[in-house]
Amino acid sequence: MKKRIAFVVLAFQILVLAQPAFADRIVLKNGDRISGTIIKKDGEKITIRTESAGTIEIKWEAVEVIEAEDVLHIELADGSKVSGTVEVDDEGLKVVGENEEAVQVSQEQIAVIRNADQQAAYEAEIVSKQDKSLFSHWGGNADVGFSLTTGNSKTTSLTFGTKGERVTESDKISLYARGVQAKNSTTGVSVTTAQAFWFGGRYDRNLNKKTFVFGKADFEYDKPQLLNLRTVLGGGFGYKWIDTDRTKLQVFGGATFNREWFENADNRSSAEALIGEELEFKFSDRTVLEQRLEVYPSLTRSGTVRARFDASFVTALNSWLGWHVTLGDRFNSDPVPGRVQNDLLLSTGLRATFGTKKGK
Repeated sequence: MKKRIAFVVLAFQILVLAQPAFADRIVLKNGDRISGTIIKKDGEKITIRTESAGTIEIKWEAVEVIEAEDVLHIELADGSKVSGTVEVDDEGLKVVGENEEAVQVSQEQIAVIRNADQQAAYEAEIVSKQDKSLFSHWGGNADVGFSLTTGNSKTTSLTFGTKGERVTESDKISLYARGVQAKNSTTGVSVTTAQAFWFGGRYDRNLNKKTFVFGKADFEYDKPQLLNLRTVLGGGFGYKWIDTDRTKLQVFGGATFNREWFENADNRSSAEALIGEELEFKFSDRTVLEQRLEVYPSLTRSGTVRARFDASFVTALNSWLGWHVTLGDRFNSDPVPGRVQNDLLLSTGLRATFGTKKGK
């Protein structure tokens, strides 16, 4: 009796161990059954990996039914998507999701099937394509400030600015524009006291998590400085000294070529070194300090130097609108005759944010 029980137990173990380790099954219209791991269905064929025959492809039109104990990601002909295990009942195929909710589908509705690995690869490819698209991952802000006085003094002042960034894991594109217009008509004659416009951009390419190379182009117009146009083209290397959610600090250096055109025809060209740093510090989820300093010592006009400093203190009022206080300073140690070395701009007003940024 004991020998008979032992034989039955042994036979049962052999049967259990003999079962294939694969959890999915395809039943063909001719009655054949294929067990394995379903990999994908794309186009007119479904791919399954079997233990004995390796990976094989089967014509979708030859399939009667499929079953899967592992999660499959299914796209239907109408564009909708379902994910879960696949069972068979009297009404056909049933996809059961993680929340135990079941969705009934027919063979004819299924356009694409992917297992977990195939789905991950597909999503990574989508992200890669988005990274290559210049229209994705953009975010930034636009701000405006206005002041007016009337009565004994009549003045108007308008400041505006915008900044956009496209950030991915591999690179960053930064574009900016800022301007100021101020007039005084107290004496009955309108006098422009400030009229300046700056715009430009920079491209950063990451070499690794800490270092990057960059190229930049800046353009400037400043009527009180008699500057019709300044163009600055250059590039260099940078280092992300601190890169956390709260604090981002980078330092950079390189070289530029500066070309200036003035109203008095005293045009200039010079090669310059570039030394700079950029800081973003979050005091809280609502309050942020943004600051940038660039210094340009001339390499061809000994003893002259330019510098640009910008800082903004921003407090969020809601998810897209904030209040900013912005300070900008433009320094030139060798201005044209009759002009001072510093142009200082202090403005405050509303700032609107837009878009999202993916990377750092």
